[in-house]
Amino acid sequence: MKPCSIRWLPFAAVLLILAGAAGAQPLLTDPVQIMNEAYIYFMQGDQSLDAGRVQEAQGFYEQARDLYARLGSEFPGFEPRIVQYRKTYCDNQILDLARRQGLPPAGELPPLVARVPGRAPAQAPQPAVTPAAGAGDRAVEMDYLKSRLSSLEKELTELDALTDELERLEAANRALEKQLEKANRKLKDSAGRDQEALGALQAELREREGQIEALQRELEAKRELDQALNEMEARLNELRAENAHLKDQFEQLDDELTDAEVRADQLELQATQLEGRLAAAEARAAIAEEELQMMRSLPTAVASAAEATELAEARPAKKKPKKEKVKKPAQEPVKTAAAKPEAKPAGKPAPRKERPEDLMEPKPIPEGMSAADFVRQLLQDGDNAAALATVRNARRAARTDPNLGLIEGVALIRLQRYTDAVGLLSEVAKSHPRNAELHATLGAALMGAGFYDDARDMLQMALRLDRHLPECHYNLAQLYAFIEPTNVKLAGRHYRTALDLGVGADEQLEAALK
Repeated sequence: MKPCSIRWLPFAAVLLILAGAAGAQPLLTDPVQIMNEAYIYFMQGDQSLDAGRVQEAQGFYEQARDLYARLGSEFPGFEPRIVQYRKTYCDNQILDLARRQGLPPAGELPPLVARVPGRAPAQAPQPAVTPAAGAGDRAVEMDYLKSRLSSLEKELTELDALTDELERLEAANRALEKQLEKANRKLKDSAGRDQEALGALQAELREREGQIEALQRELEAKRELDQALNEMEARLNELRAENAHLKDQFEQLDDELTDAEVRADQLELQATQLEGRLAAAEARAAIAEEELQMMRSLPTAVASAAEATELAEARPAKKKPKKEKVKKPAQEPVKTAAAKPEAKPAGKPAPRKERPEDLMEPKPIPEGMSAADFVRQLLQDGDNAAALATVRNARRAARTDPNLGLIEGVALIRLQRYTDAVGLLSEVAKSHPRNAELHATLGAALMGAGFYDDARDMLQMALRLDRHLPECHYNLAQLYAFIEPTNVKLAGRHYRTALDLGVGADEQLEAALK
């Protein structure tokens, strides 16, 4: 035994004792724990080999190899490439250490296998191993192994591994060449003896050269694979960025399409209205033409009197345009209250009469509850008159609160006081022009009051502020389906949107859309 081996024998004994103590622990069943334990032996073998403790290193490599072999047999799907790589490395190290301690004769040399330093692949780093409680020395050793592993991973490269392997193979080739020279001398001396041994050596030399060429090809293939993987990763990043850009463009185009659809709806409605006005104008023109022909056929005096009468009647007629008749909707278009189908002309409102709900006393607001929440509860309970009196009393102290104004308008609509609701909500909406819910409720009140054209404009304004108002879409569907000028296409579109937003199905409206 070499002196250095004798000097390190006590340390090897201590490590064997520790290994025996570790072997007495329960058998590990978790592949991650087995991988960590094998990795500890793996790095302890490298550390012992760097320190010159050959036998100790061989023992660690054998324990690591056994654990990796167990992983490969019991858990074949757990990191198979890393397990096979390290097991092969341990086998090569064990063979190399065996050769160092006693090299066999040349004819009995085992086949050489490429040795690559034990560095874990960068794409699969090992999880950190937590040292056992109470094992201070083992924790210190683990910290040292981690720092040692980090430094080795920075220093070692695949080119160094190939260089070491080539140097070892060249040394082996030189040793074979020396043996070959000895064999040649023996052949010269013995006149043709040991021909079979010479052929075996030459065959082994050719095999070594083939192994070197195979290793070079594998190295080149690995470099090409790494380059291809890098290119694929770069392409993947480009595709992800392009996908994100396309997604943003799609969302922008979707918003633009929605705005375009709203504008198209408005233009189509305007075109329909203009067509109706044009037809009415043509009808009036035809009537005027007929009257003109009739007047020409009458005597001059009668014609003059008729012209004077017609001019006298025509002047006030210009101030009062003829209102178009509206079709009564099959179902009330306002979800909050019953709608009045007949159109009401704009003009000075009649004096408001006192109603029972105007004389009702407001209810006291419970402590810890806001006025808006309490009035909403009254509306849900169906106590509309009490809700109106209570919200009016609350608005005396908060006249500019748009929420209370909105609730008062809803209460008026529930009581079918649509004209009062229109006046109130119009004033509140002027102070809050960006409140979509206010405009939607004002549109419902206009529908109940019979101002259907104004209701269309107000509901469309509310949708421009917020496209996700289900009642607004439903009321527009009612207007387009039942009120002239009708548009079944727009009615169907708004009705489908209202269903998507949670409004219940309306069989009568669906029948009108078929």
